[in-house]
This record gives sequence, C-alpha cells and structure tokens, in this order.
Amino acid sequence: MSPEAMWKANHDTFMATMGRVNDAYSGRSVPVLKGDLDQAYRHLEARLVKNRVRAEVRYQERHEKKGEKRNRLKSQRWRRLFAHEVRKKVQLVDAIRRRGS
Repeated sequence: MSPEAMWKANHDTFMATMGRVNDAYSGRSVPVLKGDLDQAYRHLEARLVKNRVRAEVRYQERHEKKGEKRNRLKSQRWRRLFAHEVRKKVQLVDAIRRRGS
C-alpha cells in the first residue's frame, strides 16, 4: 500500500469517528480509532489536564467569595509569570554553559 493510500485510509477513518466538529461537545470528545479505548481514554485525560477541567470543577464545587477568587486568580497569574521567568533564566544559563563560558 502506498503512503498516500495509507494516509487517506487513516484520514478517512479519523474523520468518520470525529462526527461532530464544532458543537458544544467537540472539545471534550476524542475519536476511538480501531476500537482502542485505552488510547482514547489517555487522549481524553491529557486533554482534560491541559484544559484544567478538574481544577475548575474543584473550584466550582463550593461558592468562592469574589475577593477570594480575585486573590486566587492574582496568585495564579503571578506563579505562572514567575515560573516562566525562571524557565527563561535556566535556558539562558544552559546556553551560556553550552558555549563554554
């Protein structure tokens, strides 16, 4: 089988399992290819972790006061920015070490 034929067969199978493309559930859906539920479940778990769905559910279980929510979001923004800056510094140090300085 040629590479083009293999791609077309895989692409057609993938598109057939996708079904919905732009509706309310498409962001929480993963295709099950060739009956492989384990792989589909791993893809779904990865998508939920990336989109922080569990964290949002945890925050919505109980009411959070407006000020507490504002402070939590401010803290999360600060932590994210700080982590980004640390990553940049580590990359800079690694680049300097690779140059042999």
